[in-house]
Amino acid sequence: MIWSLIILLMILLAMKVEIPKLRKKKLNKELWIFVGALAFAALYSMAVSLHLALPNPLDGVSYLFRPMGKMITTLLT
Repeated sequence: MIWSLIILLMILLAMKVEIPKLRKKKLNKELWIFVGALAFAALYSMAVSLHLALPNPLDGVSYLFRPMGKMITTLLT
């Protein structure tokens, strides 16, 4: 539980530093990407710190690219 609070404090600090800079420069797209990526990272980090069962990201990557790899293998052999 303490790690979740530490993660939350670090995220709030990052937001306090970066969001005003992005707003001042009127970088709205970058602001949304920053907030979205930070939210995803925060949720994933908190889930890991709470020892929740999470899927391995490499399983998804291999699922997407395995058919392409098989196709390339058949073309080259």
